[in-house]
Amino acid sequence: MVEMGTGPGHPDEGPIRTEVDEAIPRPHPGSSLPQGLRIAVLAGGANTERNASLSTGIAITRALRSVGHAVAEVDSVQAPAVPFRDPTDAFLTTEVEEEDVVDTPVAPSAATPPDLESLARARAGQEEGVLAPGLLPILQAADVVFVTVFGDEGESGRTQAFLEARGIVYTGPSPEVCELTFDKARTKEALAAEGIDTPAWHVVRRTHVEEDLRGLEVPGPWIVKPVGGGSTIGLSKVTDPDQLSEACAKAGAEGRDALIEEFVEGRDLTIAVLGDQVFSVVEPTTDREVYDYAAKYTPGESRKEVPADLSPEQTAEVRRLTAETHRILGIGDTSSRPDFRLAEDGRFLFLETNPLPGMTARSSFPLSIGAEGYTFPWVCEWLVAAALRRAGRPLT
Repeated sequence: MVEMGTGPGHPDEGPIRTEVDEAIPRPHPGSSLPQGLRIAVLAGGANTERNASLSTGIAITRALRSVGHAVAEVDSVQAPAVPFRDPTDAFLTTEVEEEDVVDTPVAPSAATPPDLESLARARAGQEEGVLAPGLLPILQAADVVFVTVFGDEGESGRTQAFLEARGIVYTGPSPEVCELTFDKARTKEALAAEGIDTPAWHVVRRTHVEEDLRGLEVPGPWIVKPVGGGSTIGLSKVTDPDQLSEACAKAGAEGRDALIEEFVEGRDLTIAVLGDQVFSVVEPTTDREVYDYAAKYTPGESRKEVPADLSPEQTAEVRRLTAETHRILGIGDTSSRPDFRLAEDGRFLFLETNPLPGMTARSSFPLSIGAEGYTFPWVCEWLVAAALRRAGRPLT
């Protein structure tokens, strides 16, 4: 096995082990993506996942430029200091020196989420809560908008609905799919109804915390997290029932309800999906009590093994469950990255899924795909091609 290096603009998450000695470029299945497309990478967002989104946007921008596309980096909360007279001037084909670019969004370390007050001020200046003034002409000039805004702006479907209303082609799932998968409780309900095993859960409304806690029947210990959100922000492991109220308040810091879930001892697993293709199983590990935000983004606090050390039967089963999850949720011809827990009794339990996964070169999603020989630029181009096909646009 070999270690893979740190991706651009992303903090070191610790060593990654993979059995693939080198990435083998493979053609896009069933189509050839023309070079020289204008692609706007929409990142940032005025939410607590802003830093992770910017890191992902930088990685995608560099990957797409490396294979010949003209790419505009668009921070959704940062209005242009001087609006472009011609929006196509925002699309660059090569990397430029940082000192030659004004107000280029550069992702800082993601180890600490931005504070809520500054995010609220940024959100107030956005058009329909998703885009700063002056940015829309750039998105309209693009052949495709690569959506990599996380949190409630990108993952709940608001950005997708904004783009659809203006006839703009974009990567990733529909607003309806985003709205469903962003709500962890609704997602679990949909999958449990189809026989997918998932830990018991209980929703606590942020305005009725004490009332809803009195109805809790889920056995402890518990994982408490926001019903909507990602990057494990607001997550707590709770063993004392007297601490549940405080954990629910933490989960609801951004105005969301809390999900109390039965904590199940076991191993964390995650798998990438592109359309009907399921890739290698990734196992993130940490010496911390839970694989939380700090474990994900603090250098040296976590490791990832690709492929995970599972039996052939276990690998086949979790891949089957991954495909079923993608199908049941209606995600279709785009991406998802579901998370499972392999319990000590051998069961695979669905935790949540992300149809807009992190896309730095060290994120679990491209690592899962890369373990089967596909390069990071190939992953990015696959998503662009899928968006063009859905929109009925020619690929050649």
